Amino acid sequence: MIDVAIIGAGSAGLVTARHLISAGLRPVLFEAAKTIGGAWTPASSSSSSSHPDVHHPPLSQDHHHPASKMWNGMRTNLSKYTCQFTDFPWPDSSTSTFPTVQEMHDYLQSYADTFLHDNPASCEFLMQCRVTNIEQLNKGNTAAAAAAPLVPDNEQANYKVEWIDVDQTTHCRDFGGVIVASGFFHTPCMPSFLKDYTNTKKNESSTTGNNRRPPQIIHSSQYRTHHNFKTKNVAVIGGSFSSLEIAADVSKSAARVVNILPSIPWVIPRWIYKFHPSLLLSSSESESMVGNNDKNKQTITILPSDLQLYQRKQPFQGEVTELTPEMCRERHQYVQSLVGRKQRSSPMGEPTNWDEPTIIAISDEYVDLVNEEKIHVIQGRLVGIDDDGRLQIDTPCDETTDDHLLTDIDVVICATGYCPNLHSFLSSAILSTLDYDKEDKFSPLTLAYDTLHPSLPNLAFCGLYKGPYLGVMDLQARLAATLMSGSISIDEEAYKVALKTSETIRKSSPRQQFPHFYPDLMDTLAQVLNQGDSSECEGNFGIVVPPLYQKDESLREKCRLDLEREIKRGQDGSRMPKLVLNSILGSWSYDRKIVHLQTGKQEHVSGTVKYSKYWTRDCDGEDGDNKATPSMVENPVLYREDGVYEFSPTQKFDVFREYEYEVKDDALEIYFVEGGKRAHMFLSLKFVPTVEEGDGQWVKATSDHLCIKDLYSATFRVKLNGLSASEIIIKYRVKGPAKDYESTTILTPKVAAATDY
Repeated sequence: MIDVAIIGAGSAGLVTARHLISAGLRPVLFEAAKTIGGAWTPASSSSSSSHPDVHHPPLSQDHHHPASKMWNGMRTNLSKYTCQFTDFPWPDSSTSTFPTVQEMHDYLQSYADTFLHDNPASCEFLMQCRVTNIEQLNKGNTAAAAAAPLVPDNEQANYKVEWIDVDQTTHCRDFGGVIVASGFFHTPCMPSFLKDYTNTKKNESSTTGNNRRPPQIIHSSQYRTHHNFKTKNVAVIGGSFSSLEIAADVSKSAARVVNILPSIPWVIPRWIYKFHPSLLLSSSESESMVGNNDKNKQTITILPSDLQLYQRKQPFQGEVTELTPEMCRERHQYVQSLVGRKQRSSPMGEPTNWDEPTIIAISDEYVDLVNEEKIHVIQGRLVGIDDDGRLQIDTPCDETTDDHLLTDIDVVICATGYCPNLHSFLSSAILSTLDYDKEDKFSPLTLAYDTLHPSLPNLAFCGLYKGPYLGVMDLQARLAATLMSGSISIDEEAYKVALKTSETIRKSSPRQQFPHFYPDLMDTLAQVLNQGDSSECEGNFGIVVPPLYQKDESLREKCRLDLEREIKRGQDGSRMPKLVLNSILGSWSYDRKIVHLQTGKQEHVSGTVKYSKYWTRDCDGEDGDNKATPSMVENPVLYREDGVYEFSPTQKFDVFREYEYEVKDDALEIYFVEGGKRAHMFLSLKFVPTVEEGDGQWVKATSDHLCIKDLYSATFRVKLNGLSASEIIIKYRVKGPAKDYESTTILTPKVAAATDY
């Protein structure tokens, strides 16, 4: 049996080993840490691989596990439907829709137990072994070698691998093939000037001229928990997922959080909605709705954002490698339609250059925290730190002012990405063939299908793609394994086209957020493998998920049923309360008309309303009133209304009232607040996930409340504009022995002004 070296025992390494075994080859996995799972091993985990042949002493203090890149409480920004291999559904149905680090690690451990640990003779693990050099042997006719499979009658060694074990002993061994599965998230990247700054501060006193300590500099991979930053002033650098999520997390404890963004991304929560025909109806009813093309009769479908964004309405027609300005503008317009007004009206604003590719960050809390001034956003780049510890920020403004100096920062968290660090173990000859650029965090290699190079037969790469896209890793691993085993071949012309695509992507300017659009890369790999069919993605609204890209019909059917159940949950109304509550957060102007039906008398109230997510009680206000003040902890949403009550043309007085809004199961519950404390429940609202006819996308809920002898019949109507509401109408019909009136309140959003900071 031919041995193939795999560098890394994370998600890419494990799926590679599984497919090599299926192809009749023997994987040998090299892992620098003592556990499998790579970046998905929890930082607090002390478990070791369950492989029976793995027995090693504990790691030394300076031997860090890659899991140190994950912080406590982090969840994936892709759902479990995307974060799965093609032929291994999540074993536990209770898994979170967006898995935690521990759940991801448990999934990978279960995968390894299922496919790799049953027969130790077919798979070897070399744990706590760091690969230091890989060289190509027998560099003869590469075209002939590329076509030669790794079978017993072709047992020549193709690559030499050198490594150091936990005892610092050096080893060397020849292999028939090598697959690099160490991933993109290997070595933290820091702004270049920080190296000189750090070295300088080591040789200076511990305080600046203003008797302040210089800011501590850490990479996001060192971030663990917000509790470590209590009362600190923190600056977070970067506009990626980790930057926004860490800024949101650290705001729970930090005194002040500033996020320095090189550009403004679109911020999308993990759950978004679109309109689809209802799967809860009969097929004939659903077809009738589609045939009428009547949007008002379609159903709000609330799904994980990746299931909404990764949809295809037509079969794959080839990958788009370069975006024209027109294509970019279309994508910006589409994302804006999903987001609505919330980000545009926040102090951070929206992306302004729609001629360049979209950048999307996934975060549930970020925009709300910006709106409630828990996070202050500065667009620019950190370019230096002066002798007084002030951060020097290069902003898009033309004039240089003191506004570019950020003072009183205690900690700088650099969420500035990672590099694959391939030059630390691949030979210079291999790197030269691949046109390797160690400074390129976007696409550092020229590879066919991000996997192969014809001049380096029996060498492949798996998982060199940003994000937990396990389906991409799966198809790359299958491609490498089937090619090495001789099950498939790739002709010279196909290689030329694929390499040209890679070169075009690497030279593109401006660059897209990812080198490939995820569904396009999946379909490209599937076409090469002849595995699956992009037409399979036309069902269930064209959602693209990994299990549709393999031949086992029972697994494909299970995937279809899982998606159908998820869609039905997204249409049954149970997710509507949270959607509506998040859509109404922020400040509003309101106008209320009260009509007494017996007398015709009208009264008028107007003022402002604020729905706040982060607040606490201050019972020691100067005027003795209970006041809501900012808090770092998320509470039930506080409704605070301040206005002027016009009882008559000559009688006016100030009024305020408060309620608490909270999602309970499938209802939005509203509670009275009396004396600064929550009292009894007022209303329980259940929103219907269908859109009313009228001027926009209105959703409605009704509820009744009997207050002693008075019956309050309430109707809440919310006009959705993407993920934010653009209007709210609240009506009460009140009837009782001494009451008979109707109250109508119309709320319109107030636009927040950008804050200078």
